[in-house]
Amino acid sequence: MSEDKPFLERRQYYRIDDSVIFNYRVLQEDNLVTEQDKKASAAFEMIELFGQMNQQMRVTLGRIGERSADIASYLKSLDNKIELLAEMNLFKENQSALGLRQKINLGAGGLCFCSDEKLKEGTLLAVDMILSTDLSCLHLTGHVIEAFNNNGSEGQYNISIEFSDISDIEEDNIVKHIMHLQSEQLRSKRED
Repeated sequence: MSEDKPFLERRQYYRIDDSVIFNYRVLQEDNLVTEQDKKASAAFEMIELFGQMNQQMRVTLGRIGERSADIASYLKSLDNKIELLAEMNLFKENQSALGLRQKINLGAGGLCFCSDEKLKEGTLLAVDMILSTDLSCLHLTGHVIEAFNNNGSEGQYNISIEFSDISDIEEDNIVKHIMHLQSEQLRSKRED
């Protein structure tokens, strides 16, 4: 039982299983930026800009909704359509640069993901991910706190990382994302 205590202390935040666009790279002192990193960075910048525009538009859409629910609903539908087209185009062109959609377990303090690569505890990682709820792009760093083999043979490893130097804004974005997904799950359960 005492072995579980450090693990439980690390899980102090709400957590959720999610599927996000995700990639990571091991950071070392002499880490050089590759051409692939530059492509991914440009793609992430475009998605970040798109997400910022969405946030700005939500305020205006809220005011329109106060005057006319029908117009707000129509504009929201158009926005969803444009967002879908943008995602399809951007992800089609930059799939390899952005990384693949991957299942993770996400919390405000860290995440867990599967990897073919065995990473040592303490390894510093750069993590880039795109949250699906509002296309928030996060560029985070974290240390591996646990790495273990899924099935006892060579192959998939579960990697748990704890974020380091995460800003309040980044943490808030993750918490909002988790709460949004949890409310969607509760709504779905009630409808069933």
